Amino acid sequence: MSSMTKLADITSGQQNCKVLARITRLWDSKNMNSRAADPLISIDGVILDEDGKMAHISVPKKLEKQFRPSLTQGSVYMFANPIAVDTKQKAYIYHHQDYMLQFQHTSTVNRLQTRGGTIPRFAFNLCPFDQLASKNIRSKPLINLIGVISDVGPYDFASPTSNKKLQKIQICDLEEQTQQLLLWSEHGESFDGDNTIQQSKNGIVVAIFAGLTVGNFSGQIEASSSYATQVFIDSDL
Repeated sequence: MSSMTKLADITSGQQNCKVLARITRLWDSKNMNSRAADPLISIDGVILDEDGKMAHISVPKKLEKQFRPSLTQGSVYMFANPIAVDTKQKAYIYHHQDYMLQFQHTSTVNRLQTRGGTIPRFAFNLCPFDQLASKNIRSKPLINLIGVISDVGPYDFASPTSNKKLQKIQICDLEEQTQQLLLWSEHGESFDGDNTIQQSKNGIVVAIFAGLTVGNFSGQIEASSSYATQVFIDSDL
């Protein structure tokens, strides 16, 4: 346990590792079909090590009180004794590795003040538009898309008979292919479409949409928001 382990060297089932990494993403995974008062499933995130490798991390609901106060997006930590869980049967996660690091009650996190300063605050594995169809599978892997925002629709009901609201956004890649994104509920409501349109009048607006899933909507392959979704406009990066 005295030496650090690189994310690339960890294997599924491993427990005795110590990882120095920055938390680049952090979110609450929830089950909204649950009747429980608290629909939380886990606290999830992405970490980035000094070699530029990423891994999905997960704190089970039963350990929320133990670890939530210690975790902050953007900070660098020493993570000790998580367990590397195989991701084959996992849904709604990033597949940066063939494992994810799941916290257990014996795990520890130590926030570092002077180490890890060279680790970037942001890192994304970007999915090309032409690979979206291959991500439309039952496990709903999380993906990231980048593009120039070319159109922003109103925040409105998904259909005349639906009680769910969304905002449709169109982005364009370097090959001028377009892709429609669906930002549901709070993600659509919080997206500042008017300001984005105003910015686009003064030049192109590039955005990264992180934590999307892929599915069929009205017969077309669409990328949709999830609990992991976060939008980064070019000025945020």
